[in-house]
Amino acid sequence: MNIPLAALTCTAVLGSSNASADLTVTSGNATLKAFGLIDTGLVAVTHTGDGHQIKTDTTDGILSASGLGLGGSYDFGSGFKAIVNLQASFSPSRLQIPTNHELFSRNAYAGLESPWGTFTLGKQWDFNDDWFFGTVFKGGYNTGAIFKFSEFDAISELYRNTVKYTSPEISGLQVGAMYGLNDYRKLEQAGSMYSLGVKYTSGPLMVGLTHNHEEDTGVDENYTGNRYLLTTLGSSYNWGWINGRLGLTYADISGPAKLQSIGAMSARKAYAVEVGVDYPFTSAFTGSANVIYRDNTTLSNQTLMYRLSGEYKISKPLSLTANLAYLHNQGGATESFVNTHADFVGGGYPNQNQMSTAVGVRYRF
Repeated sequence: MNIPLAALTCTAVLGSSNASADLTVTSGNATLKAFGLIDTGLVAVTHTGDGHQIKTDTTDGILSASGLGLGGSYDFGSGFKAIVNLQASFSPSRLQIPTNHELFSRNAYAGLESPWGTFTLGKQWDFNDDWFFGTVFKGGYNTGAIFKFSEFDAISELYRNTVKYTSPEISGLQVGAMYGLNDYRKLEQAGSMYSLGVKYTSGPLMVGLTHNHEEDTGVDENYTGNRYLLTTLGSSYNWGWINGRLGLTYADISGPAKLQSIGAMSARKAYAVEVGVDYPFTSAFTGSANVIYRDNTTLSNQTLMYRLSGEYKISKPLSLTANLAYLHNQGGATESFVNTHADFVGGGYPNQNQMSTAVGVRYRF
């Protein structure tokens, strides 16, 4: 299979606009697939800069992050298959790749599928992202996602140096476990972690429970031993004419630490709730409404977010997107869609509100 990587990627990107540009190459028992997603557009956010300006700019990740990837597998037979998944994020509006010196800045793992489950090694998403991202919690980086709140980054987070097991689904039940070693490359954020999850699916119902445990275990002599615990319950139910979503999550941070998912912050406890519905107005257009409430019980501050989003499919790979969100801080909360010049955790000023309006395009291949 003598096909250059560049040719694979270009062929996928330049595929027909009337059908999905899904490129899969098979040779014997081996399969290679090129895939990706471009999500980009324009956004206007109020109360940025010194807290008063309106910022209008190009933006990426209105509904989900952009990226390019290669997936491969080799079928040994009898239910055993070697797999690899390599993904790189990029900013289509600026034609930039991340500056963290990682070739594959998103999923980057290899593993084995078997009748007893899937084992993988590498840099991987946790079970919150696997099971709840999109199905329970709506995505979008600067347009109203729950994981933008200070204490809840691990609802959608990648972890390096991990080993992960996901069981097969048996009578609707699936379990998983993930363990990550400390990152000894002395990055700005490090720390060890483990994640446990259980999910049950029955027809239109999905419900799952996860628990993440991160700890500052010492990249150098200055480790703190502080922990970040996140427990999340997610559920969705599809009535056919409408889809309902409910997510509950609780964070317990023992103090400042060097961790992979969140920056250093003082000891605190907080919980957040997201309630959402998705309604297919037509076969081409689906709208979503969400309410997200965050309460930091330690600091006695709260954030409330309202969000409307929609996607109109022009063709199978190409969609138009729109997002309108309003964020209200109270009790001294400093959360934000887009960071201001303030140095507070969350990026905003105390009790400052923001509104985000975004329109864009998505292209899947």
